[in-house]
Amino acid sequence: MSSLMIRLARWQEFRRHIALRCKLVFQYHLSNRGYYGKVLFDHNAGTLQLKVQTDEQAQTQGGARDKDPRSLSGGEKSFSTICLLLSLWESIGCPLRCLDEFDVFMDAVNRRISMRMMIDTANASDKKQYILITPLAVNMEIGLSVRVHRMNDPERGQATLAFN
Repeated sequence: MSSLMIRLARWQEFRRHIALRCKLVFQYHLSNRGYYGKVLFDHNAGTLQLKVQTDEQAQTQGGARDKDPRSLSGGEKSFSTICLLLSLWESIGCPLRCLDEFDVFMDAVNRRISMRMMIDTANASDKKQYILITPLAVNMEIGLSVRVHRMNDPERGQATLAFN
């Protein structure tokens, strides 16, 4: 077997392990809110598909678990997206993880749970830095390892930024 074929086989095995870890971590994060779901990777087609279901959907739809995320509310979609991001981040070894305005369409319950999940994940991650940018207030206990930089609200009619 040529070295190229060996490398290709190792790459495919590595990719399968990353996908499996992502699937398991995604299900774990969804369960924090009482949701069920799965990530479907099709490596040959280069696609990823999500199936997410809330407890409420399970009760009203006879327990059918394979639902399209388009049937979810805005807050539920945002929460599912956070779960996907956390599962992808935890499946690969990137030292810097940034997220901007992730919570603007979330309701208060999904936002609180999402923030707690991200902070807990960041606290459990060794040698990784998280930068989470939100225009909303962080009204929760965050711990000593988290630093919050609160910027002043923009002034109405301000034409330039005041960097004094």
